[in-house]
Amino acid sequence: MPKQTRQPILNSQKAALRAQHQLKPHLSNIALKSWFETTYNQSINPSSVSRIISSDSASFDKATNRHQEKRRRAENWPELERAIFEWTQRAEGHISISQEVIQEKARQYWQTIYPGREMPSFSNGWLRGFQSRWGIRQNIQHGEAGSLSQDAGAEMARICQVLSTYAPQDIYNCDETSLYWRKIPDWSLSTRSLPGRKKDKARISILFCCNSDASERIPIWFIGTARRPKAFATAGINIENLGCFWRSNKKAWMTGEIFKEWLMWFDKKMAGRKVVLLLDNFSAHETAFRDIGPHLQNTLVIWLPCNSTTRYQPLDQGIIRTWKAYWRRQWVLFMMDQFDKGYDPLSTMTILQAVRWAISAWNLDLAEDTIQNCFKKAFSYEDMREIRCQAVINEITCGIQQLQVSNNIQDAMDIHQFLNPEEEKVDDSLATADDLILSQYSSASMPEEEEEEEENYESLPQISILDALESLYKLRLFEEQQVDGNKALIQQLLFHERTLLRKKASRQQQSDI
Repeated sequence: MPKQTRQPILNSQKAALRAQHQLKPHLSNIALKSWFETTYNQSINPSSVSRIISSDSASFDKATNRHQEKRRRAENWPELERAIFEWTQRAEGHISISQEVIQEKARQYWQTIYPGREMPSFSNGWLRGFQSRWGIRQNIQHGEAGSLSQDAGAEMARICQVLSTYAPQDIYNCDETSLYWRKIPDWSLSTRSLPGRKKDKARISILFCCNSDASERIPIWFIGTARRPKAFATAGINIENLGCFWRSNKKAWMTGEIFKEWLMWFDKKMAGRKVVLLLDNFSAHETAFRDIGPHLQNTLVIWLPCNSTTRYQPLDQGIIRTWKAYWRRQWVLFMMDQFDKGYDPLSTMTILQAVRWAISAWNLDLAEDTIQNCFKKAFSYEDMREIRCQAVINEITCGIQQLQVSNNIQDAMDIHQFLNPEEEKVDDSLATADDLILSQYSSASMPEEEEEEEENYESLPQISILDALESLYKLRLFEEQQVDGNKALIQQLLFHERTLLRKKASRQQQSDI
C-alpha cells in the first residue's frame, strides 16, 4: 500500500492559524488544531500548532500584513469594499451569502457611496479579488450562528483562566448603548413623534469602558447626528473640554470606522501596559478589529462567548442600567423644575444638558462597588442576584408620581420600561445593516449643525478672565471661611488663579505690543 503523502502547510495557512490564535487567545492548541483541519480540510500535528503560534514564527504576521497591504492597494473602490465587507460581517449567521448576493449588494451600495458615477459591472474577476483581499471564503460560515453549538460556559471558563494571569486593573470591558434623551415617562407622548421633531434626532449612542477594579473609567465617547450640535455652538463650548469625545453620523450609531478610531485611541492610552479588552461580537467591533487587531501594541482583545453577552458582559450586568437610572433621575428632576416654572421641558432640554448629566453620572454617581460587583457577576459560574440601585429607582418613581399628580403627564409609564426602554438596546440585526453601514459614507455631506435646528437657543456670554478670577476668588474665600474647608480644593483654586493671572499678563503684553 503506497504511503500517503503529507500536504505541506502554506505560509498563508500558518499566518491564518496565528491570526485565529490572536483573535481568540483562550482557545487551546487542540481547539486550534480542530479549527485548522475544518477550515483547510488538511491534518496538522499538535506540535506544529505549538510551533506556528509561538513567538519564533512571528515573521508570518509581518509577511502577511505586507502582502495584504500590497493587495489592498489594488482596490478600485476601497470605500465600497469596506462597506460590503462590513455587511457580510453582519449578515453571516443570518443568511447564506452567495457570490451573487455580494454582487447585488455592491450594486445597491454604489449609488449611495459614489452618486452620479457610472456603475461598473462587478464582474467575477472583481468578485474573486474582493474575496481574496478581504479573506472571504464561500464554504465557511462565521458569526453568531456558527457559534450557537458551542458551550458558552466552558468557553467563559477558559477566558477566566486567561484573565487570572492579569491584574484586576488591567482587565477592561467596553460596550455601547443608546439614549433617548427627551423620552418622557408618559405612554401617550412616548409612542409618537412630537410636531416639528423627529424621534431619532433625540437619540445618541454612548460607548462606555472601565476596568474590573473600578480604578479607571475611560472618557465617554458620544455619537450623535450632528458634527457639532447647535447647543454646544451657542454656548461657545468645546465638547472635549467636558472630558468626553463626540463623533457623528446620520444614524447616531456605532460604526466600524468609529470603533476602529476608538480602539486605536484606547491602545495608545494604554501605552506602557499590557491590558485585556473584553468585547462582544457586535459587527462594528469585528470589522474594526479585522483592520487593526494585528497592530495593537498594548491591548489583547478577548471575544466573549457569542449570544451570551447578557450573561457574561460586565457592563451589561448592571453598570449601564445603574448609569441610566442616575441619568434619568436628573431628567425627571429637570422636568419637575421646568413644569413648576411654566416651561415645557421638551423645549428647554438640550443635548448639552444630556451630555453633562451623562458625564457626571459616569464619573461621580456610579459607585465603585457597582462596577466591581458587575465584573464579579460576569465571571462567576453561579447565578447572582440582580444588581440594582433601589434608592435611585425609588426617587424616580416618586418624581413620576408627582408629575402625574400635577397633570403634567397623563399615562405614567412603568418605571422599568422608562429606565431601560426596549428601543435603546443595541440593534445588530440584518434589517438595520444597510442604513447603519451607509451612514458613515455620506457623512461628508452632513451639515455642521443638523440636530435640533428647530430650537432657538440663546447664546451664552463669553466669560472673561476677570470674571473667572472674581468667581475663583469668591469660591476660594468661601472654602477658607468654613470650619471644615476643603484644603485640596483651596490649593487647586490657588493654582488655577495663578494660571489665569499669567494668561491675563500675557494677553496684556500682546496688547501693549
